[in-house]
Amino acid sequence: MSCEGNSYHKLETSKIIVDKSNYDEYLINRVNGIHRLTGYSPLDSSKGIILVHGHYPPNWTTKGHEWTIALKSLADSKALAWWFKHDWNDCPEVTSYRLAVAIDSLKNVHEYVDQIHVVGHSLGGLIVTDLAEKWNSDQKLLIHAIATPLDHYNDRLNLCEVSGKNKYTVSDDVDYMQWRTSKNVDGFFKDLEKDPQKVEIVNGDYILLPGQWNGKKLGHNLSIQLVVDQLLDTINLF
Repeated sequence: MSCEGNSYHKLETSKIIVDKSNYDEYLINRVNGIHRLTGYSPLDSSKGIILVHGHYPPNWTTKGHEWTIALKSLADSKALAWWFKHDWNDCPEVTSYRLAVAIDSLKNVHEYVDQIHVVGHSLGGLIVTDLAEKWNSDQKLLIHAIATPLDHYNDRLNLCEVSGKNKYTVSDDVDYMQWRTSKNVDGFFKDLEKDPQKVEIVNGDYILLPGQWNGKKLGHNLSIQLVVDQLLDTINLF
């Protein structure tokens, strides 16, 4: 990967560049695994949120930028937060297993955390949904899948165990919410014959997001910010 020659270790709030023209792929240029957002003091150490990114084409020059405002918002709210960097070319089941191990390892460092929200976008939503089906632990998870084509993700996943299906059964140890974008304004879905977000969810629920938000078309990537804002403000997560 292009980031191997310049791999960051710490994830510092002050180094996250929101301006797209100056963004340096800071969020992606790091080793795979879970990275604590630093540079501030969280107000509540018993609650946390993990962010899981999606897939990026090889020629995409601003990988991770869609998460920058959300991460800044979490820091401004002094929420305990982590960024989960993964190889988006791996099968979702491989990444969901590694994510499960990472979540389990948090107990060793953050023993007081008793509520973890896991937020995945696009491919990241498929990863966290697989986690939601397989999770079996006394650690309660609240899992959110945003703008995720759960019915069928991409033909490149055809050889994977997890590649999309029309019915999901969520573990009893998980509270699950799917956040669906409006198909006709989501640039990834609008030209498809059917909405790949529409699936049956057993033991979970979904919310259909509006077509506009804050005077802007609520497309594939902007949906991240709306959901994070909802978690911080409406649900009173922190």
